[in-house]
Amino acid sequence: MLYLTLQKDKLWPIMKKKLRYCLYVLIGFTLVMSYVFMSDWGDFTIKVTTMLSGLCGLGTLYIAILLYDRYGIEAKTGEKVHSDVEAVITELQKVNFVLCSYPEYEDGDTPQDFIIPMSFQSVKEYVVEHITSQALSSILYYKDSGMYGCVQLVQKARSCVYLPKSIMESVEKLSITRYESSDLKKEDRPITTLSSFSDKISNGNDSLDGDNTRIPEANYSVIQFIDAYFGVKDSIVKWYKDNGIDTTNLNL
Repeated sequence: MLYLTLQKDKLWPIMKKKLRYCLYVLIGFTLVMSYVFMSDWGDFTIKVTTMLSGLCGLGTLYIAILLYDRYGIEAKTGEKVHSDVEAVITELQKVNFVLCSYPEYEDGDTPQDFIIPMSFQSVKEYVVEHITSQALSSILYYKDSGMYGCVQLVQKARSCVYLPKSIMESVEKLSITRYESSDLKKEDRPITTLSSFSDKISNGNDSLDGDNTRIPEANYSVIQFIDAYFGVKDSIVKWYKDNGIDTTNLNL
């Protein structure tokens, strides 16, 4: 059924174009044939009247088909697109990330470490303000749970067939394929590690240091990951606005 629906979505614009073309050809053919075979003006009038009656029927059928398209196939497809967007939002709300930032020592003083939660409802500016500029530009190290959190989001998005391309592309930036293992100590500052938790992921085994960390092939800096994460929400908000949906009162 899904395959047939997708085929209808692709073929429908072509069908409408051909239907209009056939209608124009039929009008022209009827006029020409009526003129060729008319015996007198009255006969021609009758033929034209008959033709117009038939064309009215065709016009009614054409309008009915267009209305069915507007409120039928396209409406159903639109509902599926909205459903997939909402599914990704739900997954974003489930997966919560945690940045553990250990900045550099300053003037021999003990640095102030930060554990920063990052969720769908977080504000990017509030996340960034607790991380030093040196840490923001440093490589982000992933704990196992942090990697699983990214994988969970990407897999969910990939399963949504009707998800808009712009949103899918933003989620794909969180994708993890290859990675390297790396062990660091807190003395090797600045260090920022990524953990996550959800209904399927536990970060209880993550140690609050640089041990047992991973560096994905993307090799993101801390700020690049933060930009990519909040970029998903930005792409969703933009898609809503581009489709005439007011996001002012939405909890985004």
